[in-house]
Amino acid sequence: MTDHASSPPATARPGTTLRPHEARPQTSDGSWVARRRQRVTDVAARRLHDDLVARGVTATRSARGTTVTVLACLVLGVAAVAVGLLVWATVAPKGLWGWLGVVAGWAFVGALVPRPVRLSETVRLEPADFPATHRLLADLADGVGARAPVEVHLDAGWGVELVAVGWAARPTLVVGLPLWTCLTDDERVALLCHELGHVRNGDGLRAVLVGQAHGLLDRLATLLTPLPRDAVSDLVDDSLEVSRSQTTMNGLGRLVLTVVSAPAVVTLLAFERAVSQEGQQREYAADLRAAEVAGTAAVVRLLLTTMGLAGVHTLAGAAARRREDPFTALDTVRARPDLTARDIALARSRAREHDLRWDAAHPRDDLRLGVLEAHPTTPEPEALADRRALARAADAELAGQRPALTRRLRDELLDT
Repeated sequence: MTDHASSPPATARPGTTLRPHEARPQTSDGSWVARRRQRVTDVAARRLHDDLVARGVTATRSARGTTVTVLACLVLGVAAVAVGLLVWATVAPKGLWGWLGVVAGWAFVGALVPRPVRLSETVRLEPADFPATHRLLADLADGVGARAPVEVHLDAGWGVELVAVGWAARPTLVVGLPLWTCLTDDERVALLCHELGHVRNGDGLRAVLVGQAHGLLDRLATLLTPLPRDAVSDLVDDSLEVSRSQTTMNGLGRLVLTVVSAPAVVTLLAFERAVSQEGQQREYAADLRAAEVAGTAAVVRLLLTTMGLAGVHTLAGAAARRREDPFTALDTVRARPDLTARDIALARSRAREHDLRWDAAHPRDDLRLGVLEAHPTTPEPEALADRRALARAADAELAGQRPALTRRLRDELLDT
């Protein structure tokens, strides 16, 4: 349920999905920037909540997406102009200091230039070898009103994500087999529909542009941000034996870099503030699109399952320590009883009290539940039965990949 184009867009390597114990925002780490980022996201999510409860998915249709796209294009355009000027400076006649400046400029560009996304440690699911899986995705994409991803990959992570791979930005769905294993058929349909809902809502090319612009600003701010107060430098003359020397130099360095990095940090935060509401719209809209196909009950159950992934992770870890198959332990999670109204109410209360959410870019779980429950949807029984059958057939194919991923999953579980 992670969307790498959410605001702020993720720039981590796709395939490295959030682990259960990492699937909560870190809002109390003492970093002013981190707290500011989370506050902007939360304000946007809360502002949208009431409007979505009143109007449903139509409330997510606004001109803000176009504004954000224009802003992202502006950022990328300025970067392109800067590179063009550097090219001109490179070929123009100059002296020694000019060459030093050009070399420093290209080093700067090398640090900031975006890298194409590459997938590693994943299993590519070819249509000829996994026909049921691709039939399921094609059927759900048709139901959501979106195009199916160009490629589908499987990994040992605990999430599912839609990423743009390579310089061609090929839409690729990466499914974590551990998460898939512990879900019911209805939850699997809801999970895939949520990701496809991002495609339906136009999060493809627009999200790539926003993600690249955000990544550029984020790398620029990171490059200029001073080290922490307690950072230790290797450039210390131990023969001086002056304990205050390093502290003084670090303090002066922080002061200089704070001044230098201020414009980049302010620009980054301003960009994130501009795209925050649009990012929250995408997440809410993807939930509502998923509910239209899978049913509100399935999406609600999926949300509650992801809220409890830390416990599921512990269950699988205990099996790994007993040298048992962790996938067998995950199979037992699907057998839990249906949710009651009291279960859902307690989950909403827990999410509100403990600030539970999938990651820092998503609305809080209780807000997502409130929007879903305000617009309950029940699919046609025949269509739902057909999709459950497709999900079971896809699961039979994916279960054959467990032996190839078991060792990787076991190592990850034992490490954490």
